Amino acid sequence: MAKIGIFLPCYNVQNSIPNVLGSFSDETLRSVAEVVAVDNCSQDKTLDILKGLQRQGGELGRRLVIIKNLQNYGLGGSQKIAYQYFLDHGFTHFMIIHGDGQGGGEDVARSFLKVLAENPNVDLAVASRFTQKSDTAGYNRMRVIGNLLFNFLTFLLTGQKMTDSGAAILLIRTDILKQYPFRHLTNSFQFNPELNVLFYATKGLKIVEIPLKWVDSSDKSNITALNYCWTLLKILLRYRWNKTFLRKSGWQLFHDQSQEILPQFQILKA
Repeated sequence: MAKIGIFLPCYNVQNSIPNVLGSFSDETLRSVAEVVAVDNCSQDKTLDILKGLQRQGGELGRRLVIIKNLQNYGLGGSQKIAYQYFLDHGFTHFMIIHGDGQGGGEDVARSFLKVLAENPNVDLAVASRFTQKSDTAGYNRMRVIGNLLFNFLTFLLTGQKMTDSGAAILLIRTDILKQYPFRHLTNSFQFNPELNVLFYATKGLKIVEIPLKWVDSSDKSNITALNYCWTLLKILLRYRWNKTFLRKSGWQLFHDQSQEILPQFQILKA
């Protein structure tokens, strides 16, 4: 029997997190075992809001698990903590939904649950911003162009063709993570592009891409576009060099040294 979780990475999302969590219907919440919000040392009232929602009870409060990082481990670091949590607690699947509201909440969750119901053998479902029927009308035009450029560069430098190489709204069959060195990947915003390359390079992995209606966040983005793009370009070039000339594999395609962390955090349950 499937045990499904929802994971929301949270950092300074006080304006959007109530709407994201509040968007989940009781039907959706009854379909999942836990909603895990990882607070990455937010400097605003994000953690207080999460605790308040937990105390309110109901379908959401009973399922809401808060992981409070004791240090800021970056977006990639928060994902590593959540991935390990789902592995350690017997989850068969989990979905990643943005805590800042980008991409929506309930609509994404329902889409993933539908994919899983129709295709229980799926390994990875990707909510793509740029596949057929996706809606990016509310997305900054320059960011659309930038992402499409990196789709092309990812294909050119890694050989992996995806409609959204930076996709971070995913449904993952937890068991497949055992074959990927996710703990050694970057702790920064480029975690998902790195892991996506490894996913798509795996022969036989059952991947489904679903359309996404993009919704911009009401909270200020924590990503500096120019720095993100420059860092990602260097990662892709390093991948090409390491694979072609040094014959490396796994996480060493991206980094000379492991980016593994030994995180400290508290788990808060209702």
